[in-house]
Amino acid sequence: MAHLEHLFVRGIRFDTEVQYLAQDAKGLVYENLPICKSASAETCALASVIQCLAVLGQLSRQQMREAQRLARKALQGTGDDSVLRCIDAAGLPIVVELHASDSGQAGHVGTTALEALRTGRACLVHFESAAANRWATVIGVEWERGTGEPRALLLLDASASEPWACAHNVRIELQAEAGRSVRASPGFMLNCRHLTGEACAVRLRSLVVLRRETSAGV
Repeated sequence: MAHLEHLFVRGIRFDTEVQYLAQDAKGLVYENLPICKSASAETCALASVIQCLAVLGQLSRQQMREAQRLARKALQGTGDDSVLRCIDAAGLPIVVELHASDSGQAGHVGTTALEALRTGRACLVHFESAAANRWATVIGVEWERGTGEPRALLLLDASASEPWACAHNVRIELQAEAGRSVRASPGFMLNCRHLTGEACAVRLRSLVVLRRETSAGV
């Protein structure tokens, strides 16, 4: 029987609401991570960018609002280039790596995300179903003890219901087993499940890894 463990991005807690460590005039304090449900793909992309920047940069509420204002101007569409420009426009000392994906690379994406979280980085994932495509924050990774194999991406998705006492609201299984429990479509072979019970088949498009510029190699 597999023994599964969960690794979450550094600097968060979720006893009730999802919170992150922020640096303000009083020092490090926990602030609520902004999560607003929206049907707009662009709004969800921007929300995910700001979540990652806030956690990684330990941004105060004022810094977060300014980063969001700058990033919003650069976001035009939900393509990889648009999201990269959005991150750059926020004006923070952040280094970004883009990892493209295809239907056969889900395991590689999971391994990259797991290593990123282990080394204090943050990740955004771009995924799509037959109906829509969207970005979400990789808030955690589920992995198998012993083999070290990543089994699922745990996401904070601004298009889904807000979580409570849980860090994620969407879970994408990295094994191509859609059809066992959800209806698969050609090219969409990964199970995507919401905490509310909604499920669909998806594929991964890309993974963006962010790290602080001052922590090169970390």
